[in-house]
Parts: sequence; structure tokens; C-alpha cells
Amino acid sequence: MNRNNVRVWILAAVAAVAAVVFFGRLYFLQIVSGEDYLERSAKRTSRTVTVTAPRGEILDRFGRPLVTNRMSFSVVFDATTWDKTRREEVLTSLISLCDTAGQEYVDTLPVTATSPFAYTYTEGEESADEKSVRAYLKDRKWEKDLTASELIDGIKERYDIKTENPTLLRKLCGIFYEMDTRGFSKSQPYTFARDVDRELVTRIKEHSRSMPGVMIEVEPIREYKTKAAAHLLGRVDIIWREEYAELKKKGYKMTDMVGKDGIEKAFEEYLRGIDGSKTTETTTTGKTTTVLYEEPPVLGKNCVLTIDLKMQEAAEAALAETVPRLRREGKTNSRWGGEDAKGAAVVAVDVKTGGLLTLASYPTYDITQYKKLYNSLEKDKYLPLLNRAIGGAFPPGSTFKMITAVAGLEEGIITPEEKMLTTGKYMYYAPSTTPMCDIFRQYGKTHGKIDVSEALKVSCNYFFYDVGRRVGIDNLSSWARRFGLGEKTGIEIGGEISGQVASREAREEKGKPWYPGETLSAAIGQSDTMVTPIQLANYIAQLVNHGVRYKTHLLKSVRNPDTNEEFKTMTPEVVSRIELSDATYRAVLDGLHKGAQESGGTSYSVFGTYAIPVGGKTGSAQAPGGSHAVYVAFAPVDDPEVAVAVIVENGGQGSRIPSVAKAVFDAYFGASFENNKRTNEGVILR
Repeated sequence: MNRNNVRVWILAAVAAVAAVVFFGRLYFLQIVSGEDYLERSAKRTSRTVTVTAPRGEILDRFGRPLVTNRMSFSVVFDATTWDKTRREEVLTSLISLCDTAGQEYVDTLPVTATSPFAYTYTEGEESADEKSVRAYLKDRKWEKDLTASELIDGIKERYDIKTENPTLLRKLCGIFYEMDTRGFSKSQPYTFARDVDRELVTRIKEHSRSMPGVMIEVEPIREYKTKAAAHLLGRVDIIWREEYAELKKKGYKMTDMVGKDGIEKAFEEYLRGIDGSKTTETTTTGKTTTVLYEEPPVLGKNCVLTIDLKMQEAAEAALAETVPRLRREGKTNSRWGGEDAKGAAVVAVDVKTGGLLTLASYPTYDITQYKKLYNSLEKDKYLPLLNRAIGGAFPPGSTFKMITAVAGLEEGIITPEEKMLTTGKYMYYAPSTTPMCDIFRQYGKTHGKIDVSEALKVSCNYFFYDVGRRVGIDNLSSWARRFGLGEKTGIEIGGEISGQVASREAREEKGKPWYPGETLSAAIGQSDTMVTPIQLANYIAQLVNHGVRYKTHLLKSVRNPDTNEEFKTMTPEVVSRIELSDATYRAVLDGLHKGAQESGGTSYSVFGTYAIPVGGKTGSAQAPGGSHAVYVAFAPVDDPEVAVAVIVENGGQGSRIPSVAKAVFDAYFGASFENNKRTNEGVILR
């Protein structure tokens, strides 16, 4: 046999052996074990789930964490293994486990928990809940005016609910309503409960065989690292139906979480990550046997704020101490006022950039308990949900006098050196209008002959009545607008209002004339002028920054969470410039410095011996229910860095609240405070 024939026989033998093995294996799989493998394949299915991307972290200006993430367990319904014939049984069991453990689950059906059923809509204009119900009825082609009981009956019939227990019926209807609203399907799982504790997870897993379609998933949730800044940070929650039409265009799913307010909403585009996905092979009980494919999520970007956490905490602590104190002291001495002090706000702004260092509103609340406490918070007479720092409007009182001073100096009405004899009672419009200085009203005294700086120091009404009259309401309102009053400051979060400036035009738009005597009140921050605390702080920042006003902002930078590299850096934006003369600048700042740190100044009791040169101005703004206490300050005087505004609603005299600004300055200058000590005599105003 030649060599070629040997090779042929060897190849033929190998092929024969391979064929025997191959067909033998097929015989074993299909004939011998076919039924076993068929049964096993029937018990398995592939399932693709979304892997939720963690949101970016929110940090303060120094990188201190404000809001981060932690991993938690969620209970999710999966339609691929959901048994419709057993859904009432499964949900009843799940409700029992959750109720026993005190675990909340998603239920936005606005119907009372027990019979007789009634809607729980918020009074007033059509609420989000009411819109959601109307959309639900429309989708089902049900009558649009169904009562709450008829709606419950409709859901009961739709899902063939058997229970006659009205409380359980309501709970089941709430879950089915939510599943319908969220579009529960094979391509859209439904999240029943989030942030479930381990003990309940264990109990649910123990019942997994009797709960087909109920899965436990791990997903990130928000974790607040501070109890401060509730009004500022905001919150995330599941998408509302009325939001979805717009958010769907941006790739959101109906079951996604989204920023609802505050920073979380304002910077949603940065904080939101990109979800990943995972395809697994699972049994009918939901147990994963094999991971077939996985695409990891992309983390959201970190947002670094301009806020200083230490200053924020100091401001909130100061307000929490001050407002109750004003109430107590006001009841003891009614002359001070403040017995009806309601809420308050503090805003601190970086003079050289417009970055907000502090944005505090009082009373505040625990944002982690927002849903649980919402009804009581909404009914609270002190309005804790209102962000007074940007959404509260108050007359500025005597803190407006710097605008009157600037207008008088820049318009050539007065000079820095000019002295005016103040006689206590202003008689120019007598007898119809005869306003007077507080010192005259209380003690029958006058401030004598003073210049503009001295008038600011002692807050002499008489002086500014006369300057305001000579400047005129038209010029006065024009200068107020040049300092940003009557317009929004540009802060990124929602809820900011514009306030208003007292003016002839605004009055005439209401069909009423402007009377000359009313200019006297406007000149000292009364009349129709209303400002927000953030406007007030930014006006002071512009004043001490030689007339340069920045757009206020909260975002300092956006960073990549993996590398910490900057993705975006905010550039300060100048929105207005006033060319103030050096003489005007020095005269006004000198008056504010004297007001805070020279004997006889209105806030000398707090800042007289302060280590850092401070300028400040008190205000007591008359309002229904009592005067608002107002205070503005800045430091250091010779090179201003930070401006602060404090307002206490119905807080009485402004001289009783400079301690709040002091707490903010203490936190700002921090550990370097001792090293920054300098004499307050002979401060050079640049």
C-alpha cells in the first residue's frame, strides 16, 4: 500500500469517528434527554432590564458633598414572568408584607384610603393629580366625570378584583392605577417600591415561588449629606404624567426619576446619567441563571456649586435661633416688635463674581421626609415650603437709603461734604404730610447738622426725605432699577420673583396718580417698592463693587465623576455697570462702615469690635402685621468680597438681626479669621 492510500484511510477513519460522536450526541440530546431539556428550556426565558445610571453628585464650592448616591433595593414587577391569573393573590401578599414592615410603595391615586371614597385633589385650580385622573379616564374611554367610587368600581371590574374589603380594594386599585399610568408591559417593568430594607427583601425572596413576576433590583437613590439647604438642593421623584410628553423626546421612560425642583431640576442635564442594560436568562421564578449581555451605565456628571456649606449651615442655625428669640422678646417689649415674626431669609453673594455663597430660608424642613410631611408642611401657617430668599417680596426699608444717597450725589443734588440741618419733623408738604425721624418720634431729639455719610450711619429719615424730594420719583425709580431692583437676578433655580419698584408709571398703570408727598416714603424704602432678599444682596454687592453687577449663579463647574476633570466652568457674567464717581463711592461706603463699627451706628452693638472691617445698614420696613426687620452688610470694607442680606418677616427693628450676618461672616472668614485681624480705624476705601 503506497503512502497516499494510507493517508486516505486515516482521514476516513477520523471522519467516521467524528460522525459517530456527533450523531451519538444528537441522539442523546434529542432522544434520550430530549424531554428533560425541553422542560428546562420552557422554564427559562431571556429578560432585558435597565441598569439605572447613578446621578451626578452635588458638591459645595470646596468639594464637600451635599447630595450623593447610595445603592438600595427596589421591588419591581416584570411582565415576562407576571401571572395575570394570580395577580390579586400576589399583590395582596405583597401589600401585607409591606404594611407589616412599614414600607411605603408607590400609590398616586388621589382617592381616600377608606370608603366612602372621595377624591383628595388640592383645592384651587386643576392639580397635577386631577389632570392625571382625567387623562386616565380618557385613555380608558370612561366617562370623564366619574366619582371616586365609580373610578374604584371601574378599576375593580377591569382587573377582576374579588376582594370585598374596601381598604384592601383601595390599595389594589391604587397599584393597578399606577401600573396602568406607568405603562407596565413586557418592555416596561414597573417599580412598585424603592429603598426597601434588607429584612423585607429577605421576606419577599422567601415568598418568591408564590410571587411570580416580583423581582428585587438594586438601584441608586439620592442621599443627602447635610440637613441644610432643603429649598436650594431640591429633590428627585418619578416622572409625572404631564411632564412625560416633553421628557419622552429627551429619551426618558415613564418610570424614570427626574429632578423636580431646586438644583436637581436646574442642572438635570448634567446630573442625569445614561442608563445601561443587562440581558439575562432567568427561570420562571425570576432567578438569574446566565448573564447574556451587559452594557454598563454612564454616571451623571458632578455639579460643583458656588455655595459654601459651612456658611449655609451657619446662616440656617442663626435664623433658627433668631426668629424664635424675636418672638419671645417682642412679647416682653412691644416697642421692639417681632412678637409675630414669621419667616426669614439670608443671602450671601460673592461680590466679585455674583456666585451665591448662602441661600437660606426659614422655616425649613427635612427634605428626606418631603412626601410624608407634605400635607402638614403645606398647611403650616409659617409657610416652610416657600423659599423666601427668592420668592418672598418685602419693602427694603432704610436699606434703600444708599440708592437715594447715590442718586442725590450722582445727580448733583448734594455733595459728600454738604451738611444738612435735620429738625426731626419734615414739614415741606405740611400740613398734609409731616413724616418724622424715628429719633424725634421716640425721644423728641434730632440728628442735628449731618452729611450723607453721617446720615447713613444713624439712618436719618429727615435727611433722605429731603434728598428724595429733590431727586424726584422718576430719577429715584430709575436709579433703583439700575441697581437691579424690580427684575430677576438670574439665579438658575425656579421660584424667583421680580419684585417691584415704586414709580409714577407703575402707579398710573393701576389707574392711580403719584402724589409728590409719596416720594418721601419711596426715598426711605417704603411705598410700593418690594424686593427679594437675593435682589437686596446683589444690590449691595453692586454698590460696593464700584457699580458692577453680576448675574447671580449657583453653578461653579461641572466635573467628570471618573477623572474629576472639568466638563464646564462658569464664567461670571456682568449684566450692568454704573459709573460711580470715587467721591460717591467713598461717601456711601464710609457711611456704611460707620454704621457698623463706629459708636452710634445702628449695628455697632454687634460689629463695633469685630476683627474684620464691616459695613452695614439696618432697616425696619413697615408692613401689614408689623415691621419687617432688614439688614445688609459687606466685608471687608477696604476690599469687599462678600455681601449679605437678612430679612425677618414681621421681625420688628432691623437693629435686632445683625447677629445673623455676623454668623455668616464668621463662617466665611473661618480658620483664617485671627490672621485677618486689622484695625478698623483709617480704613482705606479703594
